[in-house]
Amino acid sequence: MSTVAAYFTALLGNFLLSLGFSLQKKHVSWLSAKRRGEKVRQGEVIGWTSGFILMNVQPIFNYLALGVLPPNVVAAIGGSNIIFTIVLSYWMLGEKTSSKKIPWIIVMAALLAYAGFMGQESSQHFKVDAFWIAFFIPTAFAIFMLFASRHMNPKQVGVSLGSAAGALGGFMVLALEALRLSHGSNFLSWFVSAYLYVYIFCGISSFFIKQIAFERGKMTAVAPSFYGLLVLYPSIATYFVSELPLHVPQLLTFGGISLSIVLISL
Repeated sequence: MSTVAAYFTALLGNFLLSLGFSLQKKHVSWLSAKRRGEKVRQGEVIGWTSGFILMNVQPIFNYLALGVLPPNVVAAIGGSNIIFTIVLSYWMLGEKTSSKKIPWIIVMAALLAYAGFMGQESSQHFKVDAFWIAFFIPTAFAIFMLFASRHMNPKQVGVSLGSAAGALGGFMVLALEALRLSHGSNFLSWFVSAYLYVYIFCGISSFFIKQIAFERGKMTAVAPSFYGLLVLYPSIATYFVSELPLHVPQLLTFGGISLSIVLISL
């Protein structure tokens, strides 16, 4: 697979993920239909289930892309979710976005293209010690913030827990890369690998921390911090875990993507 093909593979996976989110949001009412005394519509169940399936096939596309692209580039391409979500929300849900955000969407699209087409090839190096340190940092940060958030105001809760959830969610790309390098396509052997359970732990932890952030924090603070760290943390951690050569322009690109995410989410 070429670099361009890998880029579009990751991009397609993120489109399917965004489509899945949109389908679930559009058809979510069936979950509470009985409580409201309404009949559960089969079309709503099918639509919601289709969204669930699409959301869970996305890692396959990331796995294929990781065979060519480094984890930091694959993580950066994940920022396209916010663009796809905005477009799909308009088409499927009738939700409009502010015209003030359009320039940042364009900037982000350009930076995503640069990160994908100009990114270096995937590294076959993998530092186990660096991986576990990179996993420990967001885990410890999340635990600390969960306790400290009891004494924070809603905006601080949104930033701290949103960041923790984003960093853990972003680290899933590195866990998937660890599985690819250590076990390849022998998927049965994944079940005896600690990396699989790191992947699952990060996914579940990110989900639940985000729900707490939604409940106790300000949404305007949760979204930017979550999406920003979702891209930025794995992009930086990859340089240590995969021993990639440091390219300042690429680091600036990842920073620009994260900044665009923050400004679009505000």
